[in-house]
Amino acid sequence: MESYFALARLGALFVPLNHSLAVPEVAGIIERVGAVAVLGESALLDRHTSLPASVRIRMPLDKPVFDALGTVDEPVELPEVADTDPVAILHTSATTGQAKGVTVDGGSFRAIALGWLVLARPTDDIVMVNCCPLYHGSMVVSLTYMAAGATIVLMPGFTPQRALAAVEENRATHMWMVPQMVRFMLQAKGSHRTDLGSLREILYGAAPMPLDVYAEAVERLGCGFRQVYGMTEVGGPFVTLGPDEHPEPGDVTARIPCGRVVPGMSARAVGEDGQEVARGEIGEIVVRGPGVMQGYWNDPEATEEVTADGWVRTGDLGFVDEGGRIHLVDRSKDVIIRAGQNVYPSEIERALTAHPEVRDAAVVGVPDEDYGEVPLAYVVVEEGTTTATLLAHVRENLAPYKRPRSFEFIERVPRNPAGKILKKALRA
Repeated sequence: MESYFALARLGALFVPLNHSLAVPEVAGIIERVGAVAVLGESALLDRHTSLPASVRIRMPLDKPVFDALGTVDEPVELPEVADTDPVAILHTSATTGQAKGVTVDGGSFRAIALGWLVLARPTDDIVMVNCCPLYHGSMVVSLTYMAAGATIVLMPGFTPQRALAAVEENRATHMWMVPQMVRFMLQAKGSHRTDLGSLREILYGAAPMPLDVYAEAVERLGCGFRQVYGMTEVGGPFVTLGPDEHPEPGDVTARIPCGRVVPGMSARAVGEDGQEVARGEIGEIVVRGPGVMQGYWNDPEATEEVTADGWVRTGDLGFVDEGGRIHLVDRSKDVIIRAGQNVYPSEIERALTAHPEVRDAAVVGVPDEDYGEVPLAYVVVEEGTTTATLLAHVRENLAPYKRPRSFEFIERVPRNPAGKILKKALRA
């Protein structure tokens, strides 16, 4: 976080990277953006012994470096930095291919933060444990709450035990997580006696919250939930659903909306012709406003593809309800077309994870001679769960054309660090 503030004030571009990337992947990104300096913990820098020729500075961000900051006596002449100057290149999560570098300016971060301050109204008494990495929208969430005077507790890496201890030790009022982390934390809490009485709200995003996890968390943790929806191309989280708009925990038929667009930003659902569709009708969600990106780094063609008519195409299918709340249905690229009918994998995934014996699920389309494409479900289940059990469950909860043709039992669903399902890995 300190690095971001320092580089932004210097007028330099900040390019946060996923520390779990392989060495060649990191080198590729550094080469594409032409980075001249690499900052990080010594243990991470030691993994990258051979860097592209553009890199002139390697700076370990360990305790001695921060201790030395207080010993600098000479004032540094700082340049003027405008809101329209680029401050960061954030890379997409690359669920479908090579990560793209998204160029954002200071005005983008400011717009998203101000919208959040108005809609979510964070206060300076908040202590938030951030369980997510800081190389994407998670950083924007932290910056927004810091702007309100909140205290942010960063974790060196997520484990449910570490998260529980961080809440207890810091008397944390808020947590920022992905839904799978909430599930893991609930499982761990059963074997750990931890005082979570200070916890008031859990923010979550990157994936839908399974209703069973939500219900159990409300009952056992006694806190509210706030959903966050965003994307790198729009400066981070631009939609939120507050605790008062979440459904009752016992309502198994409920659908949790993404929420409302923060003030200053606009979003709508459009059809294939680019025109806005009626309320409740499914279309692609598009966004515009001061929070959107300047473009993809050195890729004008890709920028033009997603920013037609001043609106950023999210690639997410959804609708806007009568109350103005956004609901997501699926990724446009993930839609399964079975005999001409659209089947949304996320709907099947929600139905499957509503079964008490299903811990996680992912659905992809596979070719079929008769129907063109049919759903295949990958499931993580409790020991002893059978295909017959799952077939009976989907027969009760899904229309015939939506039911998976078959089930694959796996140990875990592959996800990226942001919690999104890696469907490309499942199709391989």
